[in-house]
Amino acid sequence: MPARSRPIWIFPAIVAVVLLLAGGTVAFVLRDRWLPGSGGEAGPTTGPTGTANPIVPTATGTAGPTTAAPTTAAPTTAGPTLPASVGAVRLDPSLDPAQAPAVAAVFDKYFAAVNARNASAALAVMDPGGSINQGDASAVKRFTDGISTSTDDDILLVSLGSDPTGKGVLQAHVTFRSQQQAGKGPKGRESETCTRWDVTYSITQPGGEYRIWGSTNAGSRPC
Repeated sequence: MPARSRPIWIFPAIVAVVLLLAGGTVAFVLRDRWLPGSGGEAGPTTGPTGTANPIVPTATGTAGPTTAAPTTAAPTTAGPTLPASVGAVRLDPSLDPAQAPAVAAVFDKYFAAVNARNASAALAVMDPGGSINQGDASAVKRFTDGISTSTDDDILLVSLGSDPTGKGVLQAHVTFRSQQQAGKGPKGRESETCTRWDVTYSITQPGGEYRIWGSTNAGSRPC
């Protein structure tokens, strides 16, 4: 008797059943092996970018680090700075920067007026009650003649201090060089045309502004 032929559909069905059973077994093993809490070894988890997610510890009640607020240093107020010079008058570095520039400005105006042969402008920065009586025409004429050929330079305000003579509120020590025509030099050296001066002036402050009372001590030598 010829063998009974088997239906063709039996073989695909058998193959499908075998694959289904095998896939379930593999899935069970993989789940048991890799899923956390299943008794197997936990595998890495990845974030959206495919990199391993960091482990985030759970809170245990311990405060995290605190960031201290930045401290701001209190601003410092710088005092006045002593300039090297005021106009043509140089200032010694030891001078008080709160006082010396104002005194130097008076001498700058005085020497600028002398160099311009402007006796009125020179007398304007001098105290009217000082060593030159500005109400006395002969005294003003002597002063005018005395500066008529003078050119003063190399002026240095050396020091300032209290005035022991009582004529002013300050004493100013000033050195400078004068050049003048022969016959207009210092007393006893009238023919001298270049003179180095070392002079102490009394400085008054009428109305709050410094003025030159006049010299209280003057030394000189030829250049």
